[in-house]
Amino acid sequence: YTLNNQDTSSTSSNNTVTITINESLTNNTFYSLFEAYYNDASEENENKLGEHINTIDYLIGIIPDENTIINDTHTQLTVKAMDDLNFLISTTEEREVFLPAFTDMRELQRWYTEPVYTLKVPAEWLWKFVLNQNNLSGIVFNPASIGWDISLEHIQSLLEDLK
Repeated sequence: YTLNNQDTSSTSSNNTVTITINESLTNNTFYSLFEAYYNDASEENENKLGEHINTIDYLIGIIPDENTIINDTHTQLTVKAMDDLNFLISTTEEREVFLPAFTDMRELQRWYTEPVYTLKVPAEWLWKFVLNQNNLSGIVFNPASIGWDISLEHIQSLLEDLK
């Protein structure tokens, strides 16, 4: 996958890619639109929220393996071919697996208190990534606060709305 819209072609000859990590992110409009929808689940509020979640970036938590090289400022990591890049996951009591996506670092830290690296990814990348995984049932937004599960069918619909 191409991460963060970075051109990885320059590093392909040595089978490594350098990725920007731990970028800051705020999504204040998300909270106001979600609250409006939560208080009044009208079609208008649903449409506004749906349009907005397709336009913002999200943080996803990653835990690189021991072979991954992280620079001194913890702003870039270099992954080699065949290195593992582990993503945080969330499971339900029914053993469904969701990829947690966070609207800001505060939300991630509320849910996962251990040190973790983050990738900032656009909505379209996130939708495509989740749809191409065999073991995910969807995405859960901000699991420590709103815990909003988005099914694969809904993700597909969001992706189609981008066209």
